[in-house]
Amino acid sequence: MSLLAVCLVASACTSSNAGRATTTTTTPAGPTTSVVPVTIPGTLQTGALASLGAVSRLPVMPVPAGRTSVDLPVPGAAGFAQVVQIAYRQLGSGPPLLLIAGEDASMAWWPPTLLESLAQRYSVTVFDLPGIGYSGPARGRISVQWLGDVTAGLVGELQLRSPTVLGWGLGGQVAVALAERHPGLVGALVLDDSGLPVGGSTSPLRPATRVLTDPRATLAEVSSLLFPPSQQAIRAEWLRELAAESPDVVTAPAVTAEARLEAECWGSDALSSRLHRIDVPTLVIGGSADVVFPPEDSAALAAAIPGAQYYIAEGGGYGDLLGAPPQVIATIEGFTG
Repeated sequence: MSLLAVCLVASACTSSNAGRATTTTTTPAGPTTSVVPVTIPGTLQTGALASLGAVSRLPVMPVPAGRTSVDLPVPGAAGFAQVVQIAYRQLGSGPPLLLIAGEDASMAWWPPTLLESLAQRYSVTVFDLPGIGYSGPARGRISVQWLGDVTAGLVGELQLRSPTVLGWGLGGQVAVALAERHPGLVGALVLDDSGLPVGGSTSPLRPATRVLTDPRATLAEVSSLLFPPSQQAIRAEWLRELAAESPDVVTAPAVTAEARLEAECWGSDALSSRLHRIDVPTLVIGGSADVVFPPEDSAALAAAIPGAQYYIAEGGGYGDLLGAPPQVIATIEGFTG
């Protein structure tokens, strides 16, 4: 199965108005919209995957930098053109934990074994970034900062109180943008196999970027970057579990757009120059065998964030979390208390 199929499944994002139910109320500031999430047909899992439940979708308004919330405008109002339909899943109970997937990845990439393990301790939310999987398309040119603003809107719509935000790869950069642009919204950060242009770091390794940025790459090719040779059994299980879930594909345009975002992160200090302002507890995780963001990148990222803890997953690759390694999960649990 090709990961980079050009067409989305029929239930995926084709309209900015799909997948929402709203009611309108009036406040002193004007009319706003109250959101009722809509379940996407055909996504309810059964059998061994029943714990995942179904995918829901709701409209999200990007939150302007410096704010922690924004009212959702009424459909038809001028501001409603900025609204994006975001698809998500939630499971478990406990403190909120929001996961942001990496480049080329949809929320289906988080394996059930990992989510079920985290759900024993946390209320876990996973979602598709705009233009990915079941989420609606972005309008116009996007940036990592804008993705951080959209994520802030999702946090508000789902009423996640001071969540721990775990970002992987590109998702780690989005998590940094979220924390930098919306102080007070995030409770803690976990940045997994990610990096930014700070002292001691390098840009993502070229052999890996050739695969990640190629819209024709197959899932098997991409998965070769996630797991080192010593973890081929884990890789095979991940591929098997992914194939068992309902379709949640990544289109060729999305691959191209996210490749541009990653390149822009390494060509600008817009995020890295503000790392010293992050004032929430931060854990940086690096895989010792990561071929996308080498350990030097994660170590440099940790050194640039005040008080950040650093953990190296020995033998772990770019997808070190995907095999649900007990030692990494235990480190995250210990970090969050």
